[in-house]
Amino acid sequence: LSSRGYGGKTYNGSKYVRSLVTLGTPHAAAPGPAFEGVSWVNQEDVPVRALSVAGTGFKGGEWGSLTQGAYAFCCPDGSDGTLYDGDGVTPIFSSLAMPGSEQLVLEDVSHFCWSDVFGGNFFAPELADDYKSGRRPWYGSDGIVEQWA
Repeated sequence: LSSRGYGGKTYNGSKYVRSLVTLGTPHAAAPGPAFEGVSWVNQEDVPVRALSVAGTGFKGGEWGSLTQGAYAFCCPDGSDGTLYDGDGVTPIFSSLAMPGSEQLVLEDVSHFCWSDVFGGNFFAPELADDYKSGRRPWYGSDGIVEQWA
């Protein structure tokens, strides 16, 4: 969306995009090459109307290795991710860190419908069991989409 050059090219995407909604997207810079693009993006406010959405209810130390590892991956302080809350994949602080965006926090909402995809029970068994039980919705569930769309 930026008018700054990236990789030798300028895209000026804000000419073509009116608004942006991100659902559980990591926006906080963290160590490592995976976050170099995040650091670049965070140098300026997003140039269009933007909404950053975060889910809660999944503590890093309580929801299995995928959640703890994903939260640790997003942490700028080298934490192991156990003390953070989020949507099961992205901690709240990182989901809401896009400069210039409006923010929305959805209580007890998961990042994804893990039990509905092949391998979900293997990669994230705790999250898959929770979703399958119907206890919590995900960002794409009826009643949740209407809150951010």
